[in-house]
Amino acid sequence: MKISFPVLILSFLFSISVLYGQNYLDYSSEKEKAGYYLDNKGIIYFKFVSTSKSFINDLSQKISIDNIKDFRIGYEVFAFANKDEFAEFLKYNIPFEILPLPNESANFQASDNISEILAWDVYPTYDAYVSMMYQFQTNYPNLCKIVDAGNTVQGRKILFAVISDSVNFKKPKPQFEYVSTIHGDETTGYVLMLRLIDTLLSGYGVTPNITKIVKNVEIWINPLANPDGTYKGGNNTVNGAWRYNANSYDLNRNFPDPAAGPTPGGTRQIETTNSINLAKANNFTMSMNFHGGAEVFNYPWDTWSRLHPDDDWFIFQGIRYVDTVHANAPSTYMDDLLGYPNIPGIVNGFSWYRITGGRQDYMTYFHGSREVTLEISNTKLPNPSLLPTYWNYNAKSFLHYITQCLYGVRGIITDSLTGQPVRAKVRVTGKEIADSTWINSDSLTGNYNRPIKNGTYTFTYSAENYVTKTVTDVYVKNDSTTILNVLLRPIATPVISNKQVINSFELLQNYPNPFNSMTIVKWQMLNTGNAVIKVFDITGKEIATPVDGEFQAGTYEVRFDAKDLSSGIYFYKLTSGRFSDIKKMILIK
Repeated sequence: MKISFPVLILSFLFSISVLYGQNYLDYSSEKEKAGYYLDNKGIIYFKFVSTSKSFINDLSQKISIDNIKDFRIGYEVFAFANKDEFAEFLKYNIPFEILPLPNESANFQASDNISEILAWDVYPTYDAYVSMMYQFQTNYPNLCKIVDAGNTVQGRKILFAVISDSVNFKKPKPQFEYVSTIHGDETTGYVLMLRLIDTLLSGYGVTPNITKIVKNVEIWINPLANPDGTYKGGNNTVNGAWRYNANSYDLNRNFPDPAAGPTPGGTRQIETTNSINLAKANNFTMSMNFHGGAEVFNYPWDTWSRLHPDDDWFIFQGIRYVDTVHANAPSTYMDDLLGYPNIPGIVNGFSWYRITGGRQDYMTYFHGSREVTLEISNTKLPNPSLLPTYWNYNAKSFLHYITQCLYGVRGIITDSLTGQPVRAKVRVTGKEIADSTWINSDSLTGNYNRPIKNGTYTFTYSAENYVTKTVTDVYVKNDSTTILNVLLRPIATPVISNKQVINSFELLQNYPNPFNSMTIVKWQMLNTGNAVIKVFDITGKEIATPVDGEFQAGTYEVRFDAKDLSSGIYFYKLTSGRFSDIKKMILIK
């Protein structure tokens, strides 16, 4: 949340205490308050003052910092902590003040009536939310598919609405992701993302801009990433919503981190594992996750001070997003000035304050997804009557930001001999400074999308068992697309003589097809080597790996059991050295 300029005696005393190492404030009563909250609520919200930004950044790995505000004699820090985290904080003997939990006094009526929810000025009950998501799929079966990304600690669902004109089959187009409310008490984005799903679906074929987006982008929207936190008070109310998951973990401090290692924030939570699995099964070009408590476009890195090699692109995107907001909102909205690059409404994460284990850096570093964090409202859980106002401020920016994944350099990477798609790494010379900025092409279509600021670049394409290819003088212009399709030449391998009559590698059609639960996949090896067969659903998500091993030249078959899968179209892909082939199978139950 925004903090007014601190001139209170309390803040002054905090500062003096830190500056001179003396406790001028008797905060024993604050410890009693902390004990009450921890015993009865499980978490506390508090503030303290420090004169050292580096100390705050180190402390951020022990407690969940929510915001900091710079003033003349120090920094005012607002933070959450569970019992273990607060015990770590107390070791520093820093004076603090216990604050009411941000949504402690919330008293909003949630609705289970879909017609009421569609007015977008009320929070849905959890069951109404789930019903609403699946109703989108029912109402728009050719445009929308609901993907169940797994359960939470308490068994609630993490649901994505996938929106595309090719939602039932795979086309070479970029994937874009919106995720909201990973902090369960930051709910503005929750309802706004439900409204965005409805807007995209109802606007297809009616509104030209929306039609273009749905035709050219595969959009994934998860309105509620932490339902246990949002519905901590029960499925019928958002009153009592809190930041953490049901195990009292901050999920936005729980992801693998480029600097802090694989498990910052302690034990990896099931919600985090589900997010990681979804990211691995897809190839998102861009993504944004929504928070509350401030109003700013926050971009990588959060975990270290060095700038992302595409810092100019992130700043350009932030300016575009915020400028569009300012054209539709009062000048006082989305105007936080918190650090580099010293532009109202835009901030480099580390220059504000450091966090480790954040989703933004995980997606950007490990998956090349170019994720940003949008702090969309000062109030974490606003009165629902204000939600239409926030929609009016951001709706055009939501749509425009999706279109940005179409710009930069795009193309298809294929095998020069077979024409089959190739999963390859795409690198840009000069953009690999210290950090992981390469992207992958999609394994099913060969499609790749590399957003980048205007300029002239050298691109390099590489894949195992293929000759690396370099393309120079690739010109890119802002808000436009440079198409660059690439043929990769396979590295020649000797043919080992054998007694069987095998003339080529081959992936045969499964039989029976269509099938009910069980089918046989047969393939042919030209020579000894490794063979991998993977099965994918219609969205490109990897379902199973029935074959992964070393085989001599010959013909083989494997039984594929699909008893746990739903009826539909699936693809299976054989990869052996430079050879790959894909075929379609149809499951009917």
